[in-house]
Amino acid sequence: MTTGAEKTTLIPDDAYESGAPEGTLGAEEELWLADPGTMKLASGAQKILASAPEGHLSGELIDCEIEANTGVHADAAGVFSDLVQRRRYLLSQAEELGRVLGVSGTHPVGDWREQEIIDKPHYQRLKERLGWLIRRNNTFALHVHYAVKGPEKAIYMFNRLREYVPHLLALSVNSPFWQGENTDMKSSRVLIFSRSMHRGGLPEPMGSWGEYTNYVDYVHRSGAIDKLAEIWWDVRPQPALGTVEMRASDAQADPRRTAALVSLTAALCDAVSAEYEAGELRAILPAREIEENKWSAQRHGLEGAFIDHASHESAPTRKVLESWMRLLEASTDRDLSGAAHLLDQPTEADRQLEVWRETDSVVEVARDAAERTRTAVEGA
Repeated sequence: MTTGAEKTTLIPDDAYESGAPEGTLGAEEELWLADPGTMKLASGAQKILASAPEGHLSGELIDCEIEANTGVHADAAGVFSDLVQRRRYLLSQAEELGRVLGVSGTHPVGDWREQEIIDKPHYQRLKERLGWLIRRNNTFALHVHYAVKGPEKAIYMFNRLREYVPHLLALSVNSPFWQGENTDMKSSRVLIFSRSMHRGGLPEPMGSWGEYTNYVDYVHRSGAIDKLAEIWWDVRPQPALGTVEMRASDAQADPRRTAALVSLTAALCDAVSAEYEAGELRAILPAREIEENKWSAQRHGLEGAFIDHASHESAPTRKVLESWMRLLEASTDRDLSGAAHLLDQPTEADRQLEVWRETDSVVEVARDAAERTRTAVEGA
């Protein structure tokens, strides 16, 4: 038996000193499989993974969920190209299995009690440790990676990026339904995942790289975690990859929206990186203040209000995001044209609610999400 003292660290010695060039990007998106008749979640991910190209796809918690992984790219266009390629492959494989492929932050009618946790040690361990909480976690997100050089810089970026979790969530809300019920939330994914998992959600700031490594040592040596992937924060360092990972967004049916969110995240990270390099370090906000805006984004999407952290006054979320995007556009070479369109269009949560009001059927909401997932790839 391995004792706590013998356990090796989860953080490599050369963390943030090697790896991809700074500012390069990657992404992961989680998709679902459903029965084309009932539109209920349906198994098949493990069969698809058995013959998938290495590194392109990976298994997630349940056998109706599959994750698409991109390569490393200089810009969001490369990420978009990879995601479209992965989706085309998945669409063909799903059809062969008699399944449909779809994307939304939660599945509108999926029943977590009917899902099978895949037979992999990591997920079986989580099932044993977390029980009911992990079994009900049928959620689908978008994760964006930004490569960073230097561990202290990575911690500064982690601290600062926390402030913008509400911004990216408001733009990406895509999960108003849970277990066939309208939750009155634009993102019920946040409710189900990050507000119920004890190492999920908005993290506290870290005072230094050493404080972060001490925390990891605390949860690892105690036996609370076996992998860094068991820290599920909305923003988290990824020392082995040399990235900071933004995990705020619901998954998007339209990959063009995904590309816009990736580009916006990259521009934000560029701006925070420039702050650090110039020595113009900003104040780090406490989680309790950021949570107010995150709640508004979760509940109302773009139709709520955000609190200004300096004046303590509220302003409409759209107005806040418009001002934020103008600041980023003035300081970046990234293409933010797609991000600007996100403010001009309904969110995908709004689209789900529109279909629900028109059809009075959550099944049709799921069917529409699958259809949009298919047609968006065909038009890409």
